Amino acid sequence: MKKELLEGLTEEQIAKVNECGDVNDLLQLAEDEGVQLNEEQLAAVSGGSCGGKDDDDKKDKERKIES
Repeated sequence: MKKELLEGLTEEQIAKVNECGDVNDLLQLAEDEGVQLNEEQLAAVSGGSCGGKDDDDKKDKERKIES
């Protein structure tokens, strides 16, 4: 995780971030802690997308086109 995303967080919050198993856990933690993520932070956390099924379908189609 980029260090810039951790700026302004307490040591306790950083420890909780490090315990997150995946993006969904991290997004839930942010909500629980009342941390508002801006667009840049959301993109950094999720890799540019929310990682939902639609994104997976789009990636599959892109792979087929490239083949």
